[in-house]
Amino acid sequence: MKGNHMVWTVLLFALGLAIIIKGGDWFVEAAVWLAEITGVPKILIGATVVSLATTLPEFFVSVLAVSGGQAGLGIGNALGSIICNTGMILAISLVVRPSKVEKSLFYKKAIIMFVSLVVLVVASLDGVLSRLEAIPLLVLLGVFVFLNVYHVKKSNLEQQKQVHHIDTHRKKKWINIAKFVGGAAGIVVGAQLLVTYGSKIALALGVSEGIVGVTIIAVGTSLPELVTTITAIRKNEASLGIGNILGANILNMTMILSTCALIAPSGLAVGAESITLGGADISRTLFIDLPVVGLLFLLLIIPPIIFKGKLKRLQGISMLAVYIAFIALLVLNV
Repeated sequence: MKGNHMVWTVLLFALGLAIIIKGGDWFVEAAVWLAEITGVPKILIGATVVSLATTLPEFFVSVLAVSGGQAGLGIGNALGSIICNTGMILAISLVVRPSKVEKSLFYKKAIIMFVSLVVLVVASLDGVLSRLEAIPLLVLLGVFVFLNVYHVKKSNLEQQKQVHHIDTHRKKKWINIAKFVGGAAGIVVGAQLLVTYGSKIALALGVSEGIVGVTIIAVGTSLPELVTTITAIRKNEASLGIGNILGANILNMTMILSTCALIAPSGLAVGAESITLGGADISRTLFIDLPVVGLLFLLLIIPPIIFKGKLKRLQGISMLAVYIAFIALLVLNV
């Protein structure tokens, strides 16, 4: 790739990243505002709308990549986002501020998250996630949404609602509607730029699409989760950030990868990309990415069981160490 062409490629990739970040920011703001004026409880907003909104960048990037025949990029982005969410974003938040969690909510989400991973691993053992095998993941997505709605109905909504003024001025309404539409459009456009020019950068550098997806693009599309988590820490509500990460991880597996499997003509080729370890070529997704996801999930779930709903600083350090080792392994094998 010529010098000038490479510069433009990098600039357009960066532009896509900037658009997707700002689009996600607008969408989250507008989605929360629209939920508020319709009377939807805040707890449901956090459990569903915010997690869904912050996962939209990953969704569009993966779906566009797979529909364009770049399965490695799509899979790498979805799994890389889970690894980034847990091993970097959540880990750093625990290092900065260890947190207590509401055990009933944490465990339900954690169980769905881990079961989703088990289903994904079993379905992918033959190297392909077929359309039929995507159905159990969609069922788990339905269970996740149902449990969130059920919890809201069961709770005392009057005590959980925060009384505050909602600006219903006509100008404010149109601004938020514009943010909602513009944010969604920005996510789509930004995702398309990331996929197109991320692939060109990978080709120019001799790096596989999957590795670019699981590192650079995964971090880029996880920035909404990072912003949400940092905001939660600043407001001394770290548990909200934790819930958002759990929800985003579940959506990455049950919504994004299942959708990718449904739109792929012959199912999602999970085991296609390989990495060389000890002189042998192995599937990166099956033998590196998924095991790392499993290890991070265990490090996240087990300590709160032992320490009665407490997330520890050492736990965050351990998860961060796993993430750094994972990135180092990929870089050394480029």
